[in-house]
Amino acid sequence: MFNSKTFHKAIGESGQITILVLAFSLVLLTVTCLVGALAQVLISQQRLNTKAESVALAGAQELEFNQAQACEIANQFSATNYALNAECVLQVGSIDILLREPNPNPFFSKILPIIYATSRAGIATADSFDSVD
Repeated sequence: MFNSKTFHKAIGESGQITILVLAFSLVLLTVTCLVGALAQVLISQQRLNTKAESVALAGAQELEFNQAQACEIANQFSATNYALNAECVLQVGSIDILLREPNPNPFFSKILPIIYATSRAGIATADSFDSVD
């Protein structure tokens, strides 16, 4: 038969399960928010990498004809298309680009306030074909 001790024990256990389910739900919600915030930062990083590659390619197109202006062309391209200031290092036959922008995620911007991307592009020379295996 069903007595009062069994009834109170069943109510007490179901209360514990409710608390555990609520705690697990809160943890799951927190982890989901953190993963979403991290995904936003990673997508921003990938977009900045793409911007750096396009800026480097814009500068590399100028390397063959006017190497002295390659960095200037890369900076103009970056400012016009992305409103970013590109840091440029010119080497013989290649150009290195560094872009930086603020982290768009308010939570992770406390830890990582600025995200960076670098890219290198160059032109093929007669010597570069000899080094390909």
